Amino acid sequence: MAQRPKISSSDVILSCAQVADLDAIITIEEAAFPTPWSRTALNAYIGDHGFVVCEYEGKLVGYILVGPQIPSLFDRLERLTMGWLSNENAPETVGHVMNIALDEDYRGHGLGRYLLQTGVNYLKGLGVTRVELEVRVNNPNAIRLYESEGFETINLLKGYYQNGDDAFLMSKRLTV
Repeated sequence: MAQRPKISSSDVILSCAQVADLDAIITIEEAAFPTPWSRTALNAYIGDHGFVVCEYEGKLVGYILVGPQIPSLFDRLERLTMGWLSNENAPETVGHVMNIALDEDYRGHGLGRYLLQTGVNYLKGLGVTRVELEVRVNNPNAIRLYESEGFETINLLKGYYQNGDDAFLMSKRLTV
């Protein structure tokens, strides 16, 4: 497959996802994933600063949804205890790439990388020290992108997706 020309970040507009974007987001979501998020689930994040859409030549062509992970009570207690025992002052703050997708016609132009970098930078601004994401094991293009941006596979999640597909859990340390 021939390499597609890169679309310059100066030629796209990134903005916070709005209600008016939802139909285009759903169209991309349903085309991109065998088990897409529901309209209700995506709508719950509308207006969140971690839900960013990408427009190119007036068309919404992709989006990313990121946010800090909210640990369970058990995880918080364990981190506090481990921090106390090891004299660590601050427990690790983990961010999560919950969703990222591009219209198929706009993949391979550098927009996924730009969205990913934007999401990671947003999380970094929130004080996140590590970012995690899940990716289908049968999605080599996404895996290559994540690896090229410093993510490492840390676990195999068997049957992670609704349809039974496995996922890799990938992680990247951030310097604050």
